[in-house]
Amino acid sequence: MNASKRIKLHVLALACYSTLAFVVLHALIFKNGTHVAGYDYFDYHWNFWFLRHASQTAGINVYLNDFIFYPALTNYGYHAYAAFWYPLWALLEPPLGTLTAFNVIIFIGCTLNGYLLFLWLRREGIALSLALIGGIALQTFPIVRYSYYNTHINLMNWFWLPLHLILWSQSLRAVQARSPKRALLWAIVQGIALYGMAMSEHQFVIFAAFVVVPYGLLSLWHARRHWRQLLSLCGVALLTVAIGVALLWQFGYLSYALRFRGTLAPGEAAARPGVATRLFSMAETWWQWDTPSMGAFVTLSAVLALGTALLARQTRHKGDRRWFWFWVGIPPLLIALGGTVHIGDLSLPTPYRLLHALTGGMFGMPWRLAPIFAMAMAIFAGKVFTPLLQGRARAQLALFVCAFLANAWAVRLWETAPLTPVPTAYAFYEQIGAERGAPYDKLVLVEVPTGAATGEVILGDPRATQLQWYGIFHHKRMINGFISRAPVEHFYYIYTGDPMLSWLGQRVPLDADFVRRQMEERIFGYPIGYFVVHKDLIGLESAALTEIFDFFNGELRQWLCPTWIEGDAVAYRTAAHPDWDGCPQRVPQGGLIDLGAAEDVRFIGRGWHYAENIAGITARWTGAEPVARLYLRVPERRTYRLRLLAQAFGKVRQLSLSANGVPLGSVAVQPERLAEYAFTLPVEALPFEDGHLELALTYDLSDQDATLGRTLGLLVDWLRLEALEERRHSQ
Repeated sequence: MNASKRIKLHVLALACYSTLAFVVLHALIFKNGTHVAGYDYFDYHWNFWFLRHASQTAGINVYLNDFIFYPALTNYGYHAYAAFWYPLWALLEPPLGTLTAFNVIIFIGCTLNGYLLFLWLRREGIALSLALIGGIALQTFPIVRYSYYNTHINLMNWFWLPLHLILWSQSLRAVQARSPKRALLWAIVQGIALYGMAMSEHQFVIFAAFVVVPYGLLSLWHARRHWRQLLSLCGVALLTVAIGVALLWQFGYLSYALRFRGTLAPGEAAARPGVATRLFSMAETWWQWDTPSMGAFVTLSAVLALGTALLARQTRHKGDRRWFWFWVGIPPLLIALGGTVHIGDLSLPTPYRLLHALTGGMFGMPWRLAPIFAMAMAIFAGKVFTPLLQGRARAQLALFVCAFLANAWAVRLWETAPLTPVPTAYAFYEQIGAERGAPYDKLVLVEVPTGAATGEVILGDPRATQLQWYGIFHHKRMINGFISRAPVEHFYYIYTGDPMLSWLGQRVPLDADFVRRQMEERIFGYPIGYFVVHKDLIGLESAALTEIFDFFNGELRQWLCPTWIEGDAVAYRTAAHPDWDGCPQRVPQGGLIDLGAAEDVRFIGRGWHYAENIAGITARWTGAEPVARLYLRVPERRTYRLRLLAQAFGKVRQLSLSANGVPLGSVAVQPERLAEYAFTLPVEALPFEDGHLELALTYDLSDQDATLGRTLGLLVDWLRLEALEERRHSQ
């Protein structure tokens, strides 16, 4: 084939695989900017932001830092940075944004998976139609699609394996041609590619061992009678590995991975999921980690090719290595079956348990080896069927169309995984992120609820871990987040073993005295600059949410200030922040507290039910406890009139009001309609120089309607403070 035809063929192949990538990823493409793929998206976006942040900020070590699981200094040697893709992201993110940049990366990875396997199949002498189908089978393989639809840009890169086969074959040709310069060149190129593969994902080194190493050993076996050629190939292999290891040591994670110490989260090999029950089918939720699927196309194609190879003599050809590739595919398939295979009442262990033990339990998903089986069977089937198709162009075309449709049906090509809406964009995170320089760079931001995760375990609400996403914008250290592999000592304590962080995750009850001491120590010791409370994650109707606001607004009012209220988030600045100047935000604007409105969280405490909109009126019911509290500041120390608009539930209910423990009187609140009630707040009730005021509403809770599911006292629409006399004392 001349050069012009080869170029046209490659253009055609690239067009085929890029078009198919569009089909596979159409949901992501059409929802670009509004939705993301899977659960883990936040971690990979944060990874690339952090790689850039570390490169631009002195004193930050990419592989040893405390930006996640603060204050632990964690070794990131086994963290899935997927750094191979970082240069492309760094180029695309400034003009396009990180969401578009990631979709471009996934699109390119998807295209390369098909195209590079196609190149290898053609190099192996496989017919054009079969080579195209082989690439398509890998590109659309359910477990590979799982990676696309979970933003696993580290695990989608199956193109590395055919690429390394191609590079090694180039070295082999150079050695056979007795061209040491070319052999040296290809050794260098493959060494760099080895580094790139390892930087895309640690596990690809294991994956390559199942494919590239056997092929390399086969090459050495064939050269065994030519000692110069054998020595040259050994030298090329050693140089390739040496270059890859040297680069990985100098510019990668290898030195840190070797120094990793700590206990990993426990996990039993026997219970790990595999493809044993879905060798010929697709799970309804193929995009979930615990329901991995093979689909029928690859498996049935392998069975058909095996039967043909055994029965059809005209397919036999000495030296075509078909059986070599068949046996290359068997070990990864056996491992991919899972930790245990169940046949009736019989439970059989699989070779995965050995791999799990050899990797210290770090290789936790046996089904990740299944794409190797798909690649090996594509080569095997291609070598079996190519002799039957030689010189039959129409048969090749018909086979291609039929195989494409069969694969599309078998893997449900039209089906996409559910997408995740992009997290709410809060402007205050950008404002926090704009705080740069020495006084601000050491601040810690605590997300509420708290949660942590590794590739082995998720602690707390999984959505709390995803709050790591906002680190891209606020640029601060965090406790919440995800690290692929981290010592359990660095994060497990927050689950139920830490009174403050466990309570903020709603996993243990509040120990007020202990948590107050922890808060003081950590606010000024870490220092913590911000707490951000996510009402939607805790539950807008949850009593836990009111408990947090009561503690923050009341017990910790001298250290915390509700600086921003935006959507479902409330950001509290702490007294350790360089810009702390008290808390003017707790002075009601115009003296009005509008209960039920978004801003009321600056003032509410225990005893209140969730905010409601009743016939166009924002309000809250009291009755969650016998006393409902409000916390605020008054601008001046003087006498005030305190008015509130309220209505009793079901009957006349007595309301008593006190301010800072000083009784202000009692009124009978009527049940028929909202009515205004007034109290006088004497100057004697304001003994504090900072103007803090704690109002306590006590009410009758008798005669409840059990069918409502909650206890109701008074419906309060608003409360207003009005000055009654000239100022006598200043703060």
